[in-house]
Amino acid sequence: MFRVLLAAMLCVAAWSSIAQAAGFAMYEFSARGNALGGSMTARRADPSSIAFNPALVTQLEGTQTLAGVTVVAPQVSVDVNGSTTDAESNMWTIPHAYATTQINDNLFLGVGTFSRFGLGTEYPSDWAARNDLQSVSIKSMSVNPVLGVRHGNFALGMGIEAMWFDYDQRQATTVGATDIDGRVRGDATGFGLNGGAWWKATDSVALGASFRTPIKQDLEGRATFDKNGAAVPSTWFNSTGAEGSVTLPGEVRVGVAWEPDNRWSVAVDVTRTFWSSYDELRIRYNEPVTPVTTESLKTTEWRDVWRLGAGVEYRLTDMVDLRAGYVYDCEPVNPDRLDFLVPANDRQLYSLGVGVHDGPWRVDVSYTYLWIKGRDGEVEGKNTIYDVRFHDGDAHLVGLSAGWEF
Repeated sequence: MFRVLLAAMLCVAAWSSIAQAAGFAMYEFSARGNALGGSMTARRADPSSIAFNPALVTQLEGTQTLAGVTVVAPQVSVDVNGSTTDAESNMWTIPHAYATTQINDNLFLGVGTFSRFGLGTEYPSDWAARNDLQSVSIKSMSVNPVLGVRHGNFALGMGIEAMWFDYDQRQATTVGATDIDGRVRGDATGFGLNGGAWWKATDSVALGASFRTPIKQDLEGRATFDKNGAAVPSTWFNSTGAEGSVTLPGEVRVGVAWEPDNRWSVAVDVTRTFWSSYDELRIRYNEPVTPVTTESLKTTEWRDVWRLGAGVEYRLTDMVDLRAGYVYDCEPVNPDRLDFLVPANDRQLYSLGVGVHDGPWRVDVSYTYLWIKGRDGEVEGKNTIYDVRFHDGDAHLVGLSAGWEF
């Protein structure tokens, strides 16, 4: 059964898409986690706890499974030199799947697949800043086996994360009155470690902490160009191999959960994400695109940021749980180096959800409204500096998870 579930998780990873997030980090690991503002580091566990704190698998007896998806519909408007452009309205899906099993009284094993980084931004083909960005798509999928050990009221967990990462960017180069459409796409697989601890400090209070290491991705791919009949030398803008690298940030989480009785549960999580590892976006071409174009470089100098999440869970009946959550998510983009890749600012998320469970099965549903703070500034393009204003940014997220205990 465990091997079958792992194979199914890999199939799910093949069709994943992505949505906007702070920077381009993702936190939609389950419908229950969405509804509770991600405050899952110290809380009563379910199989999605693999993504939040691997030590929590030690709470899951027998063999348990959970799988589902979060559907996201984002929107943002951008004013460029006084002209307003609405980003294309798209819907993205973020899948997740988990399985855990108990080896003995103290040893537990789990594996999960989920997305930790993703971004989807697309502008109309004729918009004012098309020479700097027309669209960008970032996809990732992690497979994360973990091992948990429990001793009394204390537990530890460790895991290895294998992450597939895909980058796809389109932009135009205007020559005379003609746009040459360019596309760069590459992918890579990187590896990192994760771990966590959990402590039942009192009958009603539990503490949790977890970490993930940075993951370096060395991308290899291809740059392709559609000249659209532009009058350029035949040796210019020809398809070529391309490569680049990016170090995806590590993170540290700490959380506290309080259960005053058998119906109420309140938890707060704080996450520190080390985005300063993402200091530039450099793409190197195997063959020169023009005599003076051998690479593309964008200095980013992002900052380390905090994320605060809180959630309340109330057991209405033996079968029904009600949930609510709140998140304040800080944006890592350097305000002195804005770009069109991530047209956003700090954001707040408001969530509601319900869980229904009976015997071996469970179903969780969540709804989240994400509001993005507006931002004014300048974007330094290839040949000009744009006065920009990002505004009217928000998103609607609907999550669904279903689980079975064997």
